[in-house]
Amino acid sequence: MKIRILFIMAYMSLICNSYAQVDSLKINFDLRSKGELDNGVKTLIPEKKLPETMIYSRSRMGIDYYYDKLQVYFSAQDIRLWGETGSNNGKNQLFTLSEAWAKYQLAPKFSLKVGRQELSYDNERLVGGLDWSMASRRFDALKAVWKPGAKSLIEVVGSYHNDADKSNDSIRKTIYGISDAGETTKAMQLLYYQFKGENKFQFSVIAMNNILQNPSGKYYDMITAGVNLKKHFNTIGFWASGYYQAGENTAGQTKAAYQFSGNIDFMMHPKFNAVLGTEWLSGKNYTTPKNKNWSFSPLYGTNHAFNGHMDYFFSGNYFNSFGLNDYYLKTNTKIAPNWSLIANIHAFTTNGKLGKNAQGENLSPYLGTELDLLIVQKVGKMVTLNWGHSFMFADKSMKFIKGVSNPQDIQFWSWIAIKVIPQFRVK
Repeated sequence: MKIRILFIMAYMSLICNSYAQVDSLKINFDLRSKGELDNGVKTLIPEKKLPETMIYSRSRMGIDYYYDKLQVYFSAQDIRLWGETGSNNGKNQLFTLSEAWAKYQLAPKFSLKVGRQELSYDNERLVGGLDWSMASRRFDALKAVWKPGAKSLIEVVGSYHNDADKSNDSIRKTIYGISDAGETTKAMQLLYYQFKGENKFQFSVIAMNNILQNPSGKYYDMITAGVNLKKHFNTIGFWASGYYQAGENTAGQTKAAYQFSGNIDFMMHPKFNAVLGTEWLSGKNYTTPKNKNWSFSPLYGTNHAFNGHMDYFFSGNYFNSFGLNDYYLKTNTKIAPNWSLIANIHAFTTNGKLGKNAQGENLSPYLGTELDLLIVQKVGKMVTLNWGHSFMFADKSMKFIKGVSNPQDIQFWSWIAIKVIPQFRVK
């Protein structure tokens, strides 16, 4: 009898363990607050203008549910500027949906994911989650994922866009008017392949077609294709990427643009590494015909991670302009087990020719130099503190492209942020 009871208990335990593997519920929180002193972020601050101080917050909650071959994820968030809503305000229009998607494993190597979701590829130069922004970036899309082998991955993504505003529609035209990165995308298709090998070797190819809609209702195709390559050895690593854009943009201009970047990562010490690199993003010249567009657009990239923390380029601004050449040195020093110091310096020039000034002299391609300092402190597993300070030493040509004739002598940005990300499993 005892043997029978033990057998039944073992059997029930096996069933419970098996059930726990296919039926689980996880909850996560993402709570952030950031205070900043803005004295020249994204553009030069004019002379005599006072700096602005602001505090931003993100309050996000996510629920992740698994059952057998099905995974469902839902997250909602409140994004606010402190003081934007009164303390006794009964309405909150800041609460939004972040993600809501379902994923089903149709076969061991093939799955489908549909709904509002994050898309992120490689180092997020072309498509990324933009987690630096309080709102982040999400797509309403259908994604198919195929893993033909242990080291390879293929993803196919499709998205179609519309809005509820029918005031501009006609009998034969349905107008869509929401723009992102300077373009109005009616539909998007993406194909991605990645291979990972030994010694952190990684190779990927991405191709994306944006079907763009002109305000007149006419559609254009703009194709972006590129490759990424990464390789690490004992104390040195290499990264390179290259993209090309062709077709026509929203304005109907013929697109012919490129991006190239390459860097070397020197791991000099377990507590110190330095990255030396450059990035070129093509741009127009002052003589470029109006029906041509040579300016590369990083579209949905996480631009804050590339061309300086002060976001002077491609972060909601500077699209379809003179392009950018960025020469940089980035360092990361581990001061203590939970403390790191990041110091980056960028030298910026235009990729295209600016033309002449009022005196008939050629404008210099040199735009300026930016210095970014960041201290990261981890407090346990769930709390991170960041302190940042950046300077922009702008040259005369920066005044020209930003349209600020009399900027202050010193452009800087100071900020402090706290991030709390608890997560736990309910069952």
